[in-house]
Amino acid sequence: MANDYLLHRILQLGQAPSFDIDRRSLLHAYVACFNFNDLCAAIRSTLHESTDVRLALRGHMLRLLREIRTPEELSALVSLIDEMLVAAEAEKPLQTIVDAFCSAVFGHLPVPTQHEILERWLDRGTRGAMARWLKATRDHPELFNSDVALIYWRRSNDYRAAKSLAYQASKTHLAEILPEIAESCEEGWIIARAATRASSISDAVWQTIQDRNPATYLYLCLKLGRIISDEDAVELVSSCPTRSDERGLAIWALGQMGMVSVLDRIREASTSR
Repeated sequence: MANDYLLHRILQLGQAPSFDIDRRSLLHAYVACFNFNDLCAAIRSTLHESTDVRLALRGHMLRLLREIRTPEELSALVSLIDEMLVAAEAEKPLQTIVDAFCSAVFGHLPVPTQHEILERWLDRGTRGAMARWLKATRDHPELFNSDVALIYWRRSNDYRAAKSLAYQASKTHLAEILPEIAESCEEGWIIARAATRASSISDAVWQTIQDRNPATYLYLCLKLGRIISDEDAVELVSSCPTRSDERGLAIWALGQMGMVSVLDRIREASTSR
């Protein structure tokens, strides 16, 4: 009965304007009165309620999960997740709500449940679901699968997948796929990260980076000790858009490499315009 009273008050407050300070404070205060098992029941019964209500309940869940929980409580959380996943399958509009909750509590779940959630996101294969897969496997690298990320990146060209590969794939795998990343990825910083971690870089890849991302090329020359002539350095800086971050990075790299004569030539060309 007490829990019904709490939930009734919470739902009433969830309908009030969100900018009211007392309303917000009371909402979270009532939510804090739930113990772990009652909180699971409240979350289960409020999937269709307002965002304020759901976020308040989820926030309290996360606070409780930071403490040591009993096996029985963690089992209740797993049961809650299972029921939410079933509900999301039956009602597609609930998928985003359930996905957000699963993503928030992911690190507190046992490994079998984590795998189940990751598989569901993979099976769905949408940009949103894969973004959650990439985030979860970034936060828990032991669950990362570079083959899965590569397949998704080839299909979607989603830079977040390329980023995960650059930061998490093995050095040998990066060396194998670096030609694709250098040719297709638009983000120079991702290319640079992949190249600095790869076990090797072929001459063809160096040429691709030089042609497509001159600033990234100069940055990599700095980081990896690749020798570059003054003439090539001037030409590469000149090919960067004027007053762009790329040009700034290229000039910075030249300074870090101590190429004073090249900097002088760039300065003279800039002042003469």
